Amino acid sequence: MYDLSDFRKNYSGKSLELEFLPSNPFDLFGIWFDDAVKNEEGEVNAVVISTVDALNKPHSRVVLLKEFSSKGFVFFTNYLSAKGKQLSNNPHISLLFFWQKLQRQVRIEGQVQKVSTRQSDEYFYSRPVESQFGAMASKQSEPLNNKKELLNYFEQLKNENKPKRPKHWGGYIVKPEYFEFWQGQPNRLHDRVVYKFEQTWKKHLLYP
Repeated sequence: MYDLSDFRKNYSGKSLELEFLPSNPFDLFGIWFDDAVKNEEGEVNAVVISTVDALNKPHSRVVLLKEFSSKGFVFFTNYLSAKGKQLSNNPHISLLFFWQKLQRQVRIEGQVQKVSTRQSDEYFYSRPVESQFGAMASKQSEPLNNKKELLNYFEQLKNENKPKRPKHWGGYIVKPEYFEFWQGQPNRLHDRVVYKFEQTWKKHLLYP
């Protein structure tokens, strides 16, 4: 057994004052994302997405956010993957960003829609050629006998084909209905600010 009870960090983030925060959560997310780009290391656009299967069991994994605006949050994947099948059955999704140095977390809940084929094409062909062939070669989430089988098929595609976006590969846009911004604070009295869409965006505080 690993006893982790002494794993503890003191937080000292700047307090969130509700009256001084933007009325639109997309604006605050943009500010926080810019802060993360300036202060964090690694892939600051990494986000945990959670979906639910037909048995209502949750599934989480990390993907890379590729675009965000007031229209929503965009990521790309294989539509025939486990997450793709789950989203086809239930379009509800949650996103989780965590920026450790800034002691910040953002949770977003909403529903997904597929982006246009044009947008999927534009992003697919902007990727490195090897990544394009990788998307063509992978039967994402399906059982694989051995890695060599995949690598051989990958090389075969590279030698015999020009890259072409598979119809089952493309983007989703998350249309948010709920945001929660979390800022670490001393004594575990963390700041939590919620934005909920009810015809307009309304914000309020939550107990930590």
